[in-house]
Amino acid sequence: MAALQGWHPGELAIQRKLGFADAVKNSWTSMKNFMPEQHRIFHTSHLPFIPVTTLDRDGRPWASVVAGPNGSIGFVQSPDDTTLSMYARIWDGDPLLDTVKSWGSLKDEKDAIAKRSLTAGLGIEFSTRRRNKFAGRIQHVEPVTKSDYHIGMTVTETTGNCPKYINVRKFVPYPETRPVVAYRKQHLLPDEGLPDEVVKFILEADTAFIASVYYADEENADKYPSHAGMNARGGLPGFIRVRPSDGRTVVIPDYSGNRFASSLGNIESSGLAGLTIASFTSGDILYLTGIAENHVGPSALKMMTRHASLTTLEVTGYTFVRDALPVRQQPGTSVERSPYSPKVKYLVEEAGADSSANGGHKASLQEALRLSADLAVFKFKVTTRSGSPELKVRPGQAIALDFMDWIGPPRYQHMADAAPESINDDRVRTWTVSSAHESMGVTWFELTMRKRPGGAVTGALFNKFNSNASTLPGQKVQFDGSICVEVVGVIGDFFMSSEKVNALWIAGGIGITPFLSMLCALEQRGPTADGDVLMVLSTREPDIMLHLIQPSLAKMSPTVKFSVEIFTRAPIPEINALRGLNVKITFHRGRVGSGFWDRAPKDKDVFICGPNEFGDSAVKGFLAAGVKPCQIHREGFY
Repeated sequence: MAALQGWHPGELAIQRKLGFADAVKNSWTSMKNFMPEQHRIFHTSHLPFIPVTTLDRDGRPWASVVAGPNGSIGFVQSPDDTTLSMYARIWDGDPLLDTVKSWGSLKDEKDAIAKRSLTAGLGIEFSTRRRNKFAGRIQHVEPVTKSDYHIGMTVTETTGNCPKYINVRKFVPYPETRPVVAYRKQHLLPDEGLPDEVVKFILEADTAFIASVYYADEENADKYPSHAGMNARGGLPGFIRVRPSDGRTVVIPDYSGNRFASSLGNIESSGLAGLTIASFTSGDILYLTGIAENHVGPSALKMMTRHASLTTLEVTGYTFVRDALPVRQQPGTSVERSPYSPKVKYLVEEAGADSSANGGHKASLQEALRLSADLAVFKFKVTTRSGSPELKVRPGQAIALDFMDWIGPPRYQHMADAAPESINDDRVRTWTVSSAHESMGVTWFELTMRKRPGGAVTGALFNKFNSNASTLPGQKVQFDGSICVEVVGVIGDFFMSSEKVNALWIAGGIGITPFLSMLCALEQRGPTADGDVLMVLSTREPDIMLHLIQPSLAKMSPTVKFSVEIFTRAPIPEINALRGLNVKITFHRGRVGSGFWDRAPKDKDVFICGPNEFGDSAVKGFLAAGVKPCQIHREGFY
């Protein structure tokens, strides 16, 4: 039993590459060669399906999905602590079907059955984020009906597993499936890519099951015998990428975990992996297998922006089956995203990572103006490397900055429930640029930001006020340029048109930042500006927000009609400084109610920026009021 005698050579190799071999050198002792009673109860009484590794005739690992005939819990039995018996319905297209159909012919081929009997599984309860792994061998296969089989497995290795990146869902049985194979290509040609529909399916995934295998050589076979592996990967939708250059290489970022690196160790040794993605709403399932490689350090950074550890899977075979999974996410329920999941990172070759800024610019902090205890405007000076293009920022776009050199890397932690976002903290932060630089190269920019409780970067920036003996609002602090950060890129398609503006701007709190840039750009256009803008602002700080917009409103050309409606529970501030300007300001007590969306103009482009709940409510209100979806633009809340 491999893990019960120490880490195998592949696991040791990847642990060394990742720099934590010493930290986990004795952790293999946590593995067991039997199922504890709680694992047996878990597999038999909690799970509607189990992802299982199976191997094809070429020795390639695939991740199958094993479920009972009607998608209910209870299709697994465990007569003893080393045996699992599954009564499974296997549909056309699932890789396990080929294994069970070939089982009888393999009985006389000792080597073949020894290889193809390797299996592993992952018990994962999505409602609680609990999961346990097992590995072993298929011992017998018994056909029951045309589609149903009894599959007996001997379990030789078990362990609990990290729950950090599981997205919580509530499942219900869905026995009315009608599985249909939409695509099947067991062996891709060298220059053949995946269909566009399949690529889109991958890019929308937030969960995947990864199958792996370790094949022992003669020297290590006794101490580290061959075995299969099964694990899950989770993140935000889009965390798995596909290289546009070939349309078949899948890129999976590695997030910090328990540092065992068992799946990566198998890949390091065999160079093979399988990846299966299921839609929990449609029941569609995509099965992939291929040549896998781990990338650590420079080779990873050349592929994915600011991510130093990832795995690539060059797909050599795939099957896409529609309407196959006999369980579905319960209608009316939502997905609870893991708080540990980092933001999606794009491949260097993707449009999402393409920027005139990437790698060519640095930004040094020049000055800061404190607006309140937790709100300030920071001004950065841009330095451009020789030969790099100008930095361009459209009004409303955001800029990503890398603070790693200034702050330093975080201390390693496996779990940190009080601050889960700190676990994969690469010190890269994204803010909407609040200054305007329309049609010009950016030599400086401003960021209007709020201090986040426990935030590593905003906390460090706001602490600079204290170090300069300036804690009062309205005080400006000068800096010596020693805080210098890398400009990662300029992102976002949430920006103002250079033509006539007919817009409704909806801002929730600090969500005003893109509109500060748009407002400033309108003012800078002077008499060439042409527009009709209604800004709706929901805020607890109306005095500060009016202070931020007043300078641009004071210089706005009369060719722009501008109105502001402010919703607040705070005291109404004086607006003497704004009287006489070409602007109408109206105050409302309380939050933005549904009645406002009903009476809002229906002929304008709607731009919404604010906290998620606020944005969701606004979108829902506009759609119910008859605003067309194509008119609504929503910004991520930076």
